[in-house]
Amino acid sequence: MEDLQRLHESVVLESEIDALGHMNVRHYGERALAATATLLERIDLPDIGLDSVTPGAHDLPRLYTRYQREQLSGVPLEVHGGIVDVTDRGFRFYHELRNPVREEIAATFMHDVRFPNADLEEPPVIDHAIVEALEERRIVIPEHGRPRSIDLDASTRAPTLEDALEHGMAMRKPRVIDADLCDETGRVSADRRPFIMWGGEPLDGSEPGPPVYDLEGGGRMGWASLEMRSVRLGPLREGARIQSFGAPVQVNKKTSMRRFWVFDLDSGKPLLANDVVDIALHLDERRAMEIPERMRAQLEQTLREDLR
Repeated sequence: MEDLQRLHESVVLESEIDALGHMNVRHYGERALAATATLLERIDLPDIGLDSVTPGAHDLPRLYTRYQREQLSGVPLEVHGGIVDVTDRGFRFYHELRNPVREEIAATFMHDVRFPNADLEEPPVIDHAIVEALEERRIVIPEHGRPRSIDLDASTRAPTLEDALEHGMAMRKPRVIDADLCDETGRVSADRRPFIMWGGEPLDGSEPGPPVYDLEGGGRMGWASLEMRSVRLGPLREGARIQSFGAPVQVNKKTSMRRFWVFDLDSGKPLLANDVVDIALHLDERRAMEIPERMRAQLEQTLREDLR
């Protein structure tokens, strides 16, 4: 077993701070994706028999993030990671985002890596001898990096498109995947997935970015993410007509779990699914709080426990 490798270094920029006063979750993910690219370079794919793989042309069908501590502008961050598992189809990587000044873990990640061709067909098979050799480079996931509420390997649950439309789950207006969200092959890469799920025009006319709510007794509240899983269910390609949907599937005292989907409006099939566990955050006191009763009632009105 190997130790974690340092794969990426950065500093939190002021432009990465969102309306909740901390680095937006998207920028946690960007650093982990950069670390995955670095780790793949260090593995040296041609050396393990994957000569047909175009450099950088890897697919990440499943991503998991566990957010642990908020990070503020100006702090240095490092990503350390390694190989968790290797099969004849690809890898599973583990990363952790560290604040070296405060000696704390900001977030942990798991990435499933595959090497499809341009048509997203079956990935090339990695030779068994190479799989065995790479087994020696595996790392052990520490306890603080293991999932809590979300199972990375669980099957994805989704409504039908008709169900989502009929029951008011739409979050964004229908749109087309633009070329600027795609790579040279016309595919949406993993770093652009947030724009596929959360991009476009909100149906309720709200501003983009995480919402901030005024509390009845004074102060403000927002939703801070604790865990997130993103699963690509189908090809995300330039020109596809898509729409984003979502619904709460579990409501607890301080947390909620919501599922989100992007559907292809022509085929009616889900292309992308996100599971998100959020906690109610008192923005002025920077602490977790109980979900306000009025907001809880609104969540329970649209609760879909059958999709849990």
